[in-house]
Amino acid sequence: MADNYPYHVNTANVKKFLDHVQTAGVPDKVTFKYVESVGFKSSNDRALITILKFIGFVSSSGAPTDVWRAYRNKSQSRKVLAAALRKGYSTLFTTYPDANRKDNEALRNFFSSHTSVSDGTISYMVRTFKTIADMADFGSPGEAMPEIETNDDDEPEVGKGGGGGTVVKRKLTAGTNGMTVNINIQLQIPATDKADIYDSFFAAMKKHLLS
Repeated sequence: MADNYPYHVNTANVKKFLDHVQTAGVPDKVTFKYVESVGFKSSNDRALITILKFIGFVSSSGAPTDVWRAYRNKSQSRKVLAAALRKGYSTLFTTYPDANRKDNEALRNFFSSHTSVSDGTISYMVRTFKTIADMADFGSPGEAMPEIETNDDDEPEVGKGGGGGTVVKRKLTAGTNGMTVNINIQLQIPATDKADIYDSFFAAMKKHLLS
């Protein structure tokens, strides 16, 4: 199935909105009404929300994430953005680890082979990716990049979840040669007073999930 990559027909507004994130307060929700209220009133600007969700700045429910908040720190914002791009465009960076340096033709070929949209839409996808990538700092080989712990409303913290579940919190680690993502896993444990059942359960979890 083809991947769905976001795009904006006016990429200048993508840059302007990311600049806005650094200077404005953090909203409770990022809706089109909010986008309009801060000056992005074109119907095309609805695409900003899709882009922000794609790179992890906004959760599926519309709430700004810890990535959004980390990006507000101007001393590390460009590296945070690079990490977000590597995650959102993970297939692209798997194909081209230096995707941020690829020319338009290479990017067009990638999007053409991973989507079924028109040439015009592919051009917008390329321009959107390059606009954001130009704002990011992917660093040099061996350079450490900031860690971002995502803790939005879709991703509970490590600990006990509701109903006896155990939750593993995802950690997003940015790196110049790729990215390691530990996925949230929520496991439901049946109530029991037999300690050996819990011991067996966690031993199996360690063997199959945490090794």
